[in-house]
Amino acid sequence: MNDIAQSLRGWTPDDPGSEAAVEFVTLASELTEVVSSHQVGNERFVVGFNWDTTNGPPGTHRAFGLHASFAPDTGRCHVRARSTPTFGWAGHWLVGRGADPRAVARYRPVPENPYDEPPEYRTEGLYSGTHYGLARPGGRTTRLIEDRVRRCGDRYRILRSNSAYPSFFNGEREANFVLLHDRHPQAVSRRFVIQLETITVKRTTYAITEGGFHTLAQARHWLDRIDARAGTVPPLPVTDPATGLAPRGIPAPVRGRATPVQSAASVARRTR
Repeated sequence: MNDIAQSLRGWTPDDPGSEAAVEFVTLASELTEVVSSHQVGNERFVVGFNWDTTNGPPGTHRAFGLHASFAPDTGRCHVRARSTPTFGWAGHWLVGRGADPRAVARYRPVPENPYDEPPEYRTEGLYSGTHYGLARPGGRTTRLIEDRVRRCGDRYRILRSNSAYPSFFNGEREANFVLLHDRHPQAVSRRFVIQLETITVKRTTYAITEGGFHTLAQARHWLDRIDARAGTVPPLPVTDPATGLAPRGIPAPVRGRATPVQSAASVARRTR
């Protein structure tokens, strides 16, 4: 993050929030990793990764967005930072503040030797799934979902985010989820969405899968069925990656006994 810290030198923060954000990127510049950065006029937009979160509890928000605007006539800057569960959601926050969604999506390549290891000790992939800042989208579906997230405006409301399972259980993959309420008018039959982001350690990539549920209880029940120690998850209901809606021809889920997922009443009894 040294280039971002450098760009803020000589500018005076114009309020306490800006002071806190500038302190974050200047005093801990070695603990932050720039994933994406672009400038529009006197405004700069950054998607980043906070290395300080790697020792935190599973589910800690590791991505963040940073927005800085500069007033050359006064020498002052207005800076805000927001931690988010994923890079896509950091981009969403920045787009809401005027960032170009295409520029936000241009992630910097991962350094060839990110850990500065001598050739004889080079590690294949990541040391850990917590090193999320060195992973990049692994396929078209993931990029489509991220692009929709960045451009979705107020369509979704984040209800919860957490770890699905950490990489230290099996060393190969790590997964985190975001539970959403979808306010799209065509999502009336699947208002609750789970986005599961899985990091593959050896490939330094992550993949996002997504599914919509009729009720919040059904979505929570799906989360309860994740086998964290085995690193396995049940199949998600089919969702179109570009729209986030059920594909045409897929019947809407039915409330009650006809649904393949446990009812809200039975879930409540099980969790008492």
